Amino acid sequence: EGEAEEEEGGAPVYQVDKIVEERVEGGGLEYRIKWRGWGSRWNTWEPERHIIDQVILTEWEETKARRAASAARSSASASRTDERDQALLAEYRDKWLARHAQAAVARHAGVSPGQLSAWLKGTIGHRAVAGVELKLRAWAAAARGQLASGASDGLPPARRAKAAEARKPADGRGGRGRGRGRGEGEGTAGRRGRRRGGARTGPCRRRRRSSTLGPRCVPASARPR
Repeated sequence: EGEAEEEEGGAPVYQVDKIVEERVEGGGLEYRIKWRGWGSRWNTWEPERHIIDQVILTEWEETKARRAASAARSSASASRTDERDQALLAEYRDKWLARHAQAAVARHAGVSPGQLSAWLKGTIGHRAVAGVELKLRAWAAAARGQLASGASDGLPPARRAKAAEARKPADGRGGRGRGRGRGEGEGTAGRRGRRRGGARTGPCRRRRRSSTLGPRCVPASARPR
């Protein structure tokens, strides 16, 4: 570990690396010292009178000032009010984006999809809010006028509703293995045993095509391993 460089009044004098924190103890100010050449576990609390080099104290005051400025910036950023027009934001979320695709709305309003997305999420820069909202407000007013007049030529295409598709079982075959009668050779088909083109498709799953014989089953002995 580090060693004392010189003696002063019979007591060893060690070099200070830096001050890491401070506190008020017993009515006086103390500093937690990181000693040069010694690990952090050897840091000690020392009264101000033990610090000989005043440059160390000056550097510590500068460090505190930087920390305070950084904390103030972080606090201001966290407490910054939302500058977006909340009424316009609700109109776009509840009305226009419910009817039209976001990218199409951005294109018709004259803003980029990224700008519209950032505005909706609240991550847009405060300098860009006014310009983006100016275009969005103008397009929303024009769109409301078109809807009131019954015209929709200038509006983006409406979202397409997804039609629900109901699955219907094949007539007379009843889904997977559930037929009308096993005597007819239909209900017992299921995943195995059904005949298609004269070849069983159950145990033999690999098929090859022939131009003359149609689909045929490749025997198990002929399958590649």
